[in-house]
Amino acid sequence: MSRRQCIADRFKRPLTGLAVAVLLLGGVPRSVLAADRAETPPTLAVSAYEPLPDALRKPVPESVEELRAIEERVRSLIGDLRAVTVGLSRGPAQGTGVIVSNDGYVLTAAHVSGPPGRPVTIIRNNGDRLQGVSLGRDTTTDAGLVKITSSGTWPVAKIGDMDHLKQGDWVIGTGHPGGFDSDRLPVIRLGRVIASMSRLLHTDVTLVGGDSGGPLFDLTGRVIGIHSRIGPGAELNFHVPISVYSDNWYWMIHSEDRPIKPEPGGPMLGVDGDRVRGGCRVTRVSSNTPAEAAGLAKGDVIVRLDDRYIRSLDDLVAAVNHHSPGQTVLITYRRGGETLTAKVTLAERPRRTERPPSSD
Repeated sequence: MSRRQCIADRFKRPLTGLAVAVLLLGGVPRSVLAADRAETPPTLAVSAYEPLPDALRKPVPESVEELRAIEERVRSLIGDLRAVTVGLSRGPAQGTGVIVSNDGYVLTAAHVSGPPGRPVTIIRNNGDRLQGVSLGRDTTTDAGLVKITSSGTWPVAKIGDMDHLKQGDWVIGTGHPGGFDSDRLPVIRLGRVIASMSRLLHTDVTLVGGDSGGPLFDLTGRVIGIHSRIGPGAELNFHVPISVYSDNWYWMIHSEDRPIKPEPGGPMLGVDGDRVRGGCRVTRVSSNTPAEAAGLAKGDVIVRLDDRYIRSLDDLVAAVNHHSPGQTVLITYRRGGETLTAKVTLAERPRRTERPPSSD
């Protein structure tokens, strides 16, 4: 038996009866910038964490009173959670989403939203149909974003974070199984966290077709994930962590379709990197490249390219790909305690078939 199955079985056995009970209820010199001028990209506003009573933190209730406490908490949240859960329709495809802003941003799964720029219909629980458009998506993590273009007002979900989430925590999933049905409100399902990773959440919350793109809430009513795909069993399912949306909000609202891969003959900077808090840390500078000529070095943290915020290597690749070989860009980066800039003239990526000298 696999380790994952063992973990799943550990949580699954005591849950069945309880769940039923509850649910029935370019080389130019660098310039030094003032540190306080360093900017951060726009992102989702995270609601403050509300500590839970001990009874709501236990994976398995130890008394009838603790069971009732979970039931009462779920009941108190149902109305608000259903109000922010919407149906999504894109051609024949149907799924679920959650409204997260007054100006109409809707989180969903990438396989629900589709490529950027496609028309999407958003369906509220009262049957109102709103017009919308798909924005950015990341098919690697299955994160998708839709924007309501119709005018109006609507309830907005609170956004959570992953800082307080741990294995065994109770979570609530909502969705429209089989697609929106005017005779049925969004379904409420209770489960627990099996594993929490930076790019994947694994729970035993039951999912079926049509739930994809729907929200996963913690017991404070904050969105902590988006339903992605059904696992090998009905109660072994996967969700996109809310941090994926928060960390990539800038390019998602700008309708980028990721992953973006460098193309031969396209622009090249000449670095490899990995993600750190607030930027892309340079792990390698290739020889005879614009990055080397500009003085970039291993350990530098790139935070902006022109007016585009950089929070990962994917961000950097996308920003470089928005230009052409021969164009000059302004790179803002951190080195030690200083924030520096460098003007860099991008080169042309080699057209030969062997591996180019760097990722971007």
